[in-house]
Amino acid sequence: MPVRIVFDLKQSSGEKLTSDRLAAFAPPDSDSTFDGYEILMTGCSSQDFIAAGVRASGTLHMDGSVGDFCLMSYGLGDAVVEGHAGDFLGHSVHSGSIVVKQNVGNCLGAMGSGGLIAVQGNAGDRAGIALQGADILIRGNAGGLLGMGMVDGNIVVGGTVGPEMGKGMIGGSIFVRGEPTSLSPHIEEFRMREPDKLKIGLLMLKAGIKSTGKEFRLFRPVS
Repeated sequence: MPVRIVFDLKQSSGEKLTSDRLAAFAPPDSDSTFDGYEILMTGCSSQDFIAAGVRASGTLHMDGSVGDFCLMSYGLGDAVVEGHAGDFLGHSVHSGSIVVKQNVGNCLGAMGSGGLIAVQGNAGDRAGIALQGADILIRGNAGGLLGMGMVDGNIVVGGTVGPEMGKGMIGGSIFVRGEPTSLSPHIEEFRMREPDKLKIGLLMLKAGIKSTGKEFRLFRPVS
């Protein structure tokens, strides 16, 4: 059985659950990486920087909504946010998975180099800005400037996308099921081939969604 740790933000005297703070809860013989641990966070009410820098190969469950820069530089484990999330969720994420059950703010997954971020609601502007290789799945709609400055990775949007999608994009792929308001001159639509359909199907399966990917359109930088 995994070791379960409960961290109540309402009882923490305003302290954020950062990697240093979490290490204080480690048993004496632990290396503070919390491999296999089950961490439950209660009292989440839109505080900023929750779990910033935490790298734990177990599970991290947040009961409530979180503020800006939640799970910044997160990796290794599987995190779930039951409520909404603010701006810059998963900034510089490098591995593992993050699932948000409701909506997120701007700059989702900025500079993420690995791992998967799945949002079951909508996302604000500049989702995937400067993405370096992570995968982002937004089940609802996304705001403007999606994939701005994107270098590598994949973004999947199940709904519509705001204006100037792909501005400054130089690598990676964007899959959209709905209609983009407008495309930047830096990207163009490509024909979906079998490897692309397989890729999007696997990404959605990892996020708990069954789909063949046939109904999506594919956009990449201008060749």
